[in-house]
Amino acid sequence: MSDLPFELPKRNKSSKKYDWKRRGLIFTKEEFEEIYNRYIWASHCELCGNPFKSLRDRCMDHDHITGKFRNIVCQKCNLCKSDKKFNTNTGEQYISKTKNKEYVQGFCYRIRIIRNSKEVLCKIRKTLEEAIEVRDKFIEENPQYFT
Repeated sequence: MSDLPFELPKRNKSSKKYDWKRRGLIFTKEEFEEIYNRYIWASHCELCGNPFKSLRDRCMDHDHITGKFRNIVCQKCNLCKSDKKFNTNTGEQYISKTKNKEYVQGFCYRIRIIRNSKEVLCKIRKTLEEAIEVRDKFIEENPQYFT
């Protein structure tokens, strides 16, 4: 096993199986074996081609709706996935409700999209519908941020 790109921690296989299931990956026993072997032998991101800097830089990428495996990717590519799970107080991706005394209702909706550690969109709108419209238009006009 010393030919692997990185040294594996003890119980790595069972840990990955548990972690990937918890994150929503759906697989059979045979599929897990195939994905795990692909994961431990991967030395480069399957999307951008950059070499992995460490064991922690590798990610298992899967479709959050179907639960199906897609690729072994680097942290950067994984963070740029458009279907990444989101946690906002509105239930809408990239949109959160924020207190703002300038508005009669006492709050507004903030659209915020960050890519590669840089803010690429930050807009404030009065209604959730307006915020969704701005977000969707930005996504449509800027597909390079949503691979």
